[in-house]
This record gives sequence, C-alpha cells and structure tokens, in this order.
Amino acid sequence: MINGQRVIFLDRMQVDLEAYDFDDAAPTATEILMRTEFSAISSGTELALLSNNQDIGHWQGEPYPAHPGYAAVGRVIACGAQVEGLSEGDRVFAPCGHAQYHRVDTGKTPVVKVPDGVAAEDAVYVRFCAVSMTTLRTTRARPGDGVAVFGLGIIGAMAAQVFQASGYEVVGVDLEEHRRQRALACGLRLASSPDGLVDLWREALGDVPCRLVVDTSGAVEAMRSATELADTGAEIVLVGVPWKSSQAMSASELLQAIFSKYLHVRSGWEWEIPTLPAQFAQGSVLQNMQHAMQLMARGQLAVAPLRSHLVPPSEAAAVYKGLLEDKETYHSAVFDWTGV
Repeated sequence: MINGQRVIFLDRMQVDLEAYDFDDAAPTATEILMRTEFSAISSGTELALLSNNQDIGHWQGEPYPAHPGYAAVGRVIACGAQVEGLSEGDRVFAPCGHAQYHRVDTGKTPVVKVPDGVAAEDAVYVRFCAVSMTTLRTTRARPGDGVAVFGLGIIGAMAAQVFQASGYEVVGVDLEEHRRQRALACGLRLASSPDGLVDLWREALGDVPCRLVVDTSGAVEAMRSATELADTGAEIVLVGVPWKSSQAMSASELLQAIFSKYLHVRSGWEWEIPTLPAQFAQGSVLQNMQHAMQLMARGQLAVAPLRSHLVPPSEAAAVYKGLLEDKETYHSAVFDWTGV
C-alpha cells in the first residue's frame, strides 16, 4: 500500500481532500497503475452530485460520501503483461476520478496514450469530447449539413469544435455572452444567442438546412428554439441531462412541433455504443477518445480558452463553490496533482 490523496464529497455541499491507501500490488495481465498528473471537473455532472437539489434526473438521493470525477491524465507506473501499446512511463488518459493513483483495467476501460505535443492539462478534455462523439457516429446528418449545438459549457464547446472539425456547418448557441466568446476563442466560427439564432443562421449559412440539433444544456427552453430552427425531418439529440423540471414548454407544444415537422428526437447517451471496439459495431467510446486526441494533436481542437482555473486539489472546496456560484469567472477547472 502507498499513501495517496483524493477529493471526496462528504455530504451535500461538503468537499474535502482525504488521504487513502492505494493498493500498489503488481497489476494483473490487463491492468495499469497510473499516477495522476491532472484531472478535470465535469461541471454539470459533478455539481449535480454535490448540490443534489435536482427534482428529476438520475442522481436523486445520491448517497454520501462520494468520490467525484471521470477525467484524468497521468503516467503509467506499472503495466500488466498483456497490455498492448503502453509501457511504464507513458502518459495516458483514462476516465478516472480526482485521485492521486488509479488502477485501470484496459480490458474494460478506455485508456488512450497522450501523443507528444499535447499538453497533459489539455489532453484531459478528451473525456468531454467523447460525450458528443457517439452522436457524431450515429447521426443521419452528413458533413456539409448544418448543426446547432445548444449550450456552450465544456461539453457543448467541445462538441461544437468536434462537429466543425468533421466538416459540418456549426452554430453554437448559448444565452451567456461569456460562453459564446470562449467558444469563438477556441476557433468556433459561429455563435449566437437563442434570440438572434434564426437571423444569424440565414445570414451566415443561407439555405444550408439545420439537419441536427445537439442539445447539451438539458434545458427545456432550448427545445423551443431547437424545434423552430430544425429542418423538416431533422434530428434533435439530447446529450445534456434535464436535471430539473420546467414549465417553459408544454408537452403538447413540443409534440405538435415534433409531429408537424417530422422531427426525430432521441437520447444522445454516449454509452449506446460499445466501450471498446467490437465486430460490426458503429465505433466505440475508445475510438472516439482516440480520435479526439488526434484532433487535439493536429491543432483542430482548442482547450485553453475554456479552462479558467488550474489549481492544486487542496483548493477543491473553493473551486466547486466558484463553479456553483460564480459561473462567469469559473468556467472549467482542472486539478494539478504534480505537486502533491
């Protein structure tokens, strides 16, 4: 055993950094042991877990204590005999939490080697790219079609860049000016508020139809704008979790829009495809993460404008508080474990 540290949610709205014992026994054939360098907060998921005040969604009554996080980059410190393509000392991404050490089974979990030229604190954002990349694989929309991405938080800003890099005509949509500006700073060509969306679309894209709406916001309000913008027969894919109920749009209003425009509304659940490559499967989560890493290596995805805070895990409580209460200043935060 070796001593490590990890972030813990002790109870609702209670964040701490705790010591723990990490089992550093030799890895099994398909396992690696990893020492974390950086881990990124997934704001939507982790703040829902911490605040636990949603009236719908899949974290009602979440038990505490809980260990958050699912995006980490670190160095391989031991490698099983059957692990392919990785060696001790390699820098890798793995969907692991905010902890100093991890044991990862590569036979079950996607692990991606970080190429030279991609900074570790950037590579960790591969996890957020993958959330929307299942939709990229399963959509009927094709390159050259118009895509609207609603919500320009971390997931949405990365989704907009991924679709743009894949040849789609993309418009990012968000109520908040500061989010739109960050997405534009990443290289997104077009961003709009919901109010000006139709006019901007026509001015910038002309008669290019919106064949796909990717909603990462989980907000009912976004559905009204989405159904207005979407072309006849288009897809609306729900990537964001609707954490809270809303009366902003009635079910009958939504159903009428779906029926009259022949819209296809579906879940964008990223895990509908296999985790690892499989015969006859339409891609895998691992392949999505690998492709996102290559896009970063080629300079087609930008991360730095999104990251507002790079801090040691000892500042976890303050960072989560900021993400909850000061969303204009705290946009995306990454823990730096290199000094722990």
